[in-house]
Amino acid sequence: MPERKKANKKADLLQIDKVPVLNADKQTLEEYLMEIMGYCYTLHDQIKEHGFSKENAQEFWYFMMKNSSEPQYLLMVYIFTEKKIQEQKGKTLNDISGEELAGLLTRIEDLRSYVNSLKQLTYRDVQVRAVAEYYYTKGLSVNEAVEKLMSAKTLLKYDEWDVDFEYEKTEANTKKIQRYYKSFKNYDVQMIDSKRHPFDS
Repeated sequence: MPERKKANKKADLLQIDKVPVLNADKQTLEEYLMEIMGYCYTLHDQIKEHGFSKENAQEFWYFMMKNSSEPQYLLMVYIFTEKKIQEQKGKTLNDISGEELAGLLTRIEDLRSYVNSLKQLTYRDVQVRAVAEYYYTKGLSVNEAVEKLMSAKTLLKYDEWDVDFEYEKTEANTKKIQRYYKSFKNYDVQMIDSKRHPFDS
């Protein structure tokens, strides 16, 4: 058997900026929360936008914002909703209650933990995972997703070291996508009060 190449080198791991920290001396709470919103949007681009058409990317973005319980989407919905509530009162995000602020800070810590976990993934992992997640949202089975991913060469049918094409990876790829699908279910819809969800207003 040919010698396997070493994988998951440190240089191949996903590089993501740290979650911003509030600088109370230089910014208001509202400015900080808008910075967090921008960070969350950038994070979506970094870990979800991989090879989609503009139309599919927009469709995927809308679906994730409305249905995903991943920290970046929950935070954006939470901040956007609170901003609307404060504006209806003639106020700003600087005026949110201590209870609401505590909720926001907890969600920001959740985001920080999530980002740290992502840094264990390679760029290829992220690409495969993003496309697999899109297929998951479209209702494709694991086997259908694997077939499409291998056909597009997003998932390799053979390892790079396998110059004789003897060891097909369909079974290994299927196990990988099964793991991803299971994790997607962990972040499935956690219903938010529809009256407070900005995409239902």
